[in-house]
Amino acid sequence: MKTGIIVYSNTGNTLQAARRLQEAMKGKGQEAELLQVRAGNEKPESDVSRVRLTEKPSPEGFDHLVFASPVWGFSLSGVMKAYLAGLPPLEGKKIGLYVTHHFPLPWMGGNTAVKQMKKLCEEKGGTVIASAVISWNEKRRERDILEMLGKLS
Repeated sequence: MKTGIIVYSNTGNTLQAARRLQEAMKGKGQEAELLQVRAGNEKPESDVSRVRLTEKPSPEGFDHLVFASPVWGFSLSGVMKAYLAGLPPLEGKKIGLYVTHHFPLPWMGGNTAVKQMKKLCEEKGGTVIASAVISWNEKRRERDILEMLGKLS
């Protein structure tokens, strides 16, 4: 099974967690490729119509997908919203999701962002099998990352 880990990361935190996921998958003998979504905007907007994507990885060729994004303003980042909205059908794809945020508790934006990602993926015919919220708060970060690795690798 080949997994595509497709991540948007503005500050590097979400990407750091994606690299750990890729390492964990490879450590279990799984094939995992890390791909990044990038925006051409100097400061990507939360308004999807204003996001200019410069790198849009294709989900084709993967049996399993993991989408990862930061939370912006208690919601899914506009860059990931724009990316997911523009994807071709995801029928037959098993999907994992995770988000990162700086708040101490998942209900402070993380859960909402995951629900938004899940809805966008399911509208494309994908099947979301697991999700996680990582608080980038020093006290919870490592525990949340380990929980995400357990769910998604």
